[in-house]
Amino acid sequence: MKPDASHHDPRPEYLRSRIQRAGLSQRQAADRIGISERLLRYYLVAEKHPSYRAAPYPVQFALEKLAED
Repeated sequence: MKPDASHHDPRPEYLRSRIQRAGLSQRQAADRIGISERLLRYYLVAEKHPSYRAAPYPVQFALEKLAED
């Protein structure tokens, strides 16, 4: 799979599904892609929550790659 930002999908549900498919905890996923667990939680919280932040495409792509392995 090559990176293609036109497939950007920062929805928390989608990102959580990639972590589950990889069989990792949030902490393990954050460690593997090189971000803090706290930052990952900002990306995974419901979009209406005040602390929500949309994940940038590189984070999504990294989680997708983890789910492939």
